Amino acid sequence: MYHAFDADAVLALLGIEAQDAPSGLILHGIYDMPGAARRWCHILANARVARNVFNFVIGEYEGQTLWYTPVLGAPLAALAAHCAAVLGARAIVQIGSFGATQRGRAVGDFLIVTGAGRGEAASDWYLPPGEPALPDAALTERLRQALRRRQIPWFEGPVFTTPAFMAEKWEDILRWEREGYAGVEMEAATTFAIAAHFGIPSACLLYLVDNLIEQHSLVDMTAEQRQTVRARRDLLGEIALELLTSA
Repeated sequence: MYHAFDADAVLALLGIEAQDAPSGLILHGIYDMPGAARRWCHILANARVARNVFNFVIGEYEGQTLWYTPVLGAPLAALAAHCAAVLGARAIVQIGSFGATQRGRAVGDFLIVTGAGRGEAASDWYLPPGEPALPDAALTERLRQALRRRQIPWFEGPVFTTPAFMAEKWEDILRWEREGYAGVEMEAATTFAIAAHFGIPSACLLYLVDNLIEQHSLVDMTAEQRQTVRARRDLLGEIALELLTSA
């Protein structure tokens, strides 16, 4: 039923108008969704929030209508990505944080995500079993170029997308390390799967917030590390805006 919703039905579902349809979507995996939505109401011009969805910020940037949606987990990511795709979005850029499952990585390190393990279930509704959840090669290359221009170092690798980070056990972290994942997060597989299903490009850039394999958790962060995280968060937003408006 809802899978058959066309653009008019999606507009009614969200409580928005035709002029609110996005040319691009920034999907932000973050815990403080209300705070993030408030910040972006000051970043995008003419910003407004969808009447029926508190975390859909609609605004303009360099002459384009963009959506910014802070989310936590696959269900919220799926709603944002699916609705944006139905309304004609030309690209999706996911930003946010991840927990590392590789040794030697530090808080604030940037990761370009090259694929996502499908542990969150939502991607199963958009991709056949066994098909990898992958970003768009061309948009990911433009992401590399954006980091090069800023002379920012990064590393690359796949992540495992989990539906429940509080349920992670030590044996899970060790398994992800053995399987070659650079880290774990909660939305990338969903983002890539929905973008691929609708035939639109997607890319994902994350920063490290906790190194799980070194047993460094969120509660171990120092004041300096928290400051680094805030600066990385702001920089991710700048890069996402650049990718969407230069497409």
